[in-house]
Amino acid sequence: MNILILVVFGILNIISGDNSLLNLFKLQVNDYPILQLRLSRTMTALFTGGLISLSGLFLQLIFRNDLVDPGLVGLTSGTSFFKNLLAIFLPAFLGSQVIYGLVGALIIVSILIWLKTKVISPTRFVLFGVCLTIFFISLNQVLSYFTHGQLDLFSGFNLVSPSVTYLMIILGAIIVTGLMFFDKYIPYYAFNDQKILDLGIDIRKINLYILVIISLAISTIVGIVGEFFFIGIVIPNIVKSINGTKVKHYFIDTFMLGANLMLLSDFIGRNLFYPVEIPAGLICSLICAPILFYIVLRGNYESR
Repeated sequence: MNILILVVFGILNIISGDNSLLNLFKLQVNDYPILQLRLSRTMTALFTGGLISLSGLFLQLIFRNDLVDPGLVGLTSGTSFFKNLLAIFLPAFLGSQVIYGLVGALIIVSILIWLKTKVISPTRFVLFGVCLTIFFISLNQVLSYFTHGQLDLFSGFNLVSPSVTYLMIILGAIIVTGLMFFDKYIPYYAFNDQKILDLGIDIRKINLYILVIISLAISTIVGIVGEFFFIGIVIPNIVKSINGTKVKHYFIDTFMLGANLMLLSDFIGRNLFYPVEIPAGLICSLICAPILFYIVLRGNYESR
């Protein structure tokens, strides 16, 4: 079902005209450049939604916290800051922002690993992550002030070019394939780390490998498109609620549902108030925020 919806949303994003929801189909057969641009942004949106959702899923499993999200623990904002900082001093090339962002992502991941060793409560972990997020967003604001650049909190796909799309597809396929190797370990996260070690699985090394791949995923998204919020926490929680104990479906369902939500957000943002385009990141956040409210309230209710 997820695959069918993905195909429908993908086709709709490619062939629908940039006009309004009342007059969608404006594409002619000879409009190949327009088709190419729409295909580029559709593929970028697909991998963006899927990779952020998978990153959120594995972060929640590793840190045993359903409220962990790349955007809420400082990972995306920290990656964005180091990407912008290094871009000031080092020459730019295709993929340079991904590499610069990877430096920041690995630093933030190191901080999160150190924080995990402190065995603090899930609530304090999230609060620490929120503090990191605000800190790096503030630093980004300072950089934009000195460089006279414009800092957009919510990202979209209107500036995505075909050449950058190739990079996103290549890196996205590599990242998804890499994470797929660790799909078989998802059931073991029902136990604590010591129990998993007793079963003969070096979970600490596995966690490290996964976090490195997630760092590459976030640096790819932030470097090519920008920052996104809430989708990495909402999509995995929805998948867990729907599938329950059927953990073998977590991986593919998380990727597909995240990709579908991002494609839908891009479609709505592009067509709803044409010619004004609303960033897909903003639409996605508006969709996810009420769901996140419900998740948090439901968690509080269950804890009582």
